[in-house]
Amino acid sequence: MGQLSTTQLIVFGANGATGHVIVEEALRAGHAVTAAVRDPAAFRPVPPEIRGANLSVVRADVRDVDSVRAAVTGQDAVISAIGPAGGRADGLYSAGARALVSAMVECGVDRLVALSSSGVRRDDPNHPLWYRVVARTLLAELYADMRRMEDIVRNSPLDWTFVRPARIVDEPPTGAFRALDGSNPRGGTSVSRVDLARFVVAAVDDERWSRSRPTLAR
Repeated sequence: MGQLSTTQLIVFGANGATGHVIVEEALRAGHAVTAAVRDPAAFRPVPPEIRGANLSVVRADVRDVDSVRAAVTGQDAVISAIGPAGGRADGLYSAGARALVSAMVECGVDRLVALSSSGVRRDDPNHPLWYRVVARTLLAELYADMRRMEDIVRNSPLDWTFVRPARIVDEPPTGAFRALDGSNPRGGTSVSRVDLARFVVAAVDDERWSRSRPTLAR
């Protein structure tokens, strides 16, 4: 993949905790951003100094391929920050992956950066013991559906990147995190939400992470 000159980004899950920060950081980086949400009227405002004319909000249900197709038409790249409100996925990640792959292939949009989780890799020796226990019990269904999402996208022709953060915390960004392809950085347990969002936005144009699974932790 050569260096992209992306200007049109669409963010699915744009009203979620991380998705909304991704929208803000993409605007700060100078991109034209489309926020794809189920209810545009409920979209939380962004600071007026960064909104300008570079933000549009559209209605899209990531489980509905027709609405996804309409939303991605004309975009340069897609960011997926979808996630359930609770601790169960109920097929959201895998259904969203199927809709995104179908719509993007049909519309000729190649680049996808999707949020996943460090917990997706069950055999990662660098996970703390408590994390392994939680991942295999309380969050087992959630991570299983994330793995299905990754499989669906990985087997598509898309140019994909799965960003796998450790525990996301609402603390000031420091830039002091590590990113390894496919494994949790040793001793790392968390990452700032803003640091994560900045990494996701930068990864869209960063060929180093094409078809890889950067795992973030500090």
